Amino acid sequence: MGGRSWDDITEGLPSTFGFPIAVNPRDSDMIWTLPLNGDAQGRYPPDARAAVWKSGDGGRTWQDKRDGLPQEDCFFTVLRQAMATDRQNSTGVYFGTNTGSVFASTDAGETWGEIARHLPTILSVETLEHA
Repeated sequence: MGGRSWDDITEGLPSTFGFPIAVNPRDSDMIWTLPLNGDAQGRYPPDARAAVWKSGDGGRTWQDKRDGLPQEDCFFTVLRQAMATDRQNSTGVYFGTNTGSVFASTDAGETWGEIARHLPTILSVETLEHA
């Protein structure tokens, strides 16, 4: 439809505010987002516990994926261009934070690891495919 109509897919998420969203390049029903509190509470993950929320059905249902992400005193923000995917068989998902960390998942968002830290604010994350 080329963006002519939109559906609200936020039911089941802890917040309707947040910047990044990524779509699996090989399965458009698989999407990831990182909800944040809104401006009134501060732009950081709800309860100061990081989670990437994953849907395998186009946003009809969501599951929080926390394994490997900070679970206390997490006050980072992820900007809208700071999440990306790759085209590997088990899609990789990557995001960068305003506190200078980059997190990666090599299993389609099931588990996470911090692959860089102490960088300046991450404004954008891109992936590069090689032959």
